[in-house]
Amino acid sequence: MYRRSHHGRLRGTKVRSDRASLALCAVFLALAASGCSGSSNDKTNALSTSTNQTSRTDTEATLIAAVRTAINEDHRMSVRVLWTNAVPARPRATAGPALVVLRRSAAVRARRGIRVRVLSEQFRVVSIKLNPSYDRAIAVVYDPQRVRPFGRDGRPLGRPILLKERARLELRRLGPSTRFVVWKVTALK
Repeated sequence: MYRRSHHGRLRGTKVRSDRASLALCAVFLALAASGCSGSSNDKTNALSTSTNQTSRTDTEATLIAAVRTAINEDHRMSVRVLWTNAVPARPRATAGPALVVLRRSAAVRARRGIRVRVLSEQFRVVSIKLNPSYDRAIAVVYDPQRVRPFGRDGRPLGRPILLKERARLELRRLGPSTRFVVWKVTALK
């Protein structure tokens, strides 16, 4: 058990002088302020660079998903238009020259009394490339399908036809949103 000495301190404990305590605090603060690997600006820059890279990757992934959504919406609408020959007034995923061509071809089929039913298909997006400014994208799609034309009376016109279509789609972004629309379609051989 410890007893108090006549100086008022406990015996058996080490007493440090005030100078030693101050020196130890000064060394600790100097190490903490300087860091082990250089200046604090290097750490801040490394942190912001990795944050920017992560943010850019997340943004790119979000935009690629938006492009894929627009392509799938455009494809579903195109298949529906083949059968009904009616294009919606304001399609959500198609605009510009692609919409003009779609309306024109639907009008020609309607005048001739032809409707096309898709019997089977394996539509897939082969590649998507975003423009560095993130306002445009290019996609290549491949759609092997069996279709059958029908007349005004609902009777089939001939046999089913096997098609292997490849197309290059140009998509444009709508303002600051993440929404894209199919702008132009070019057939590939």
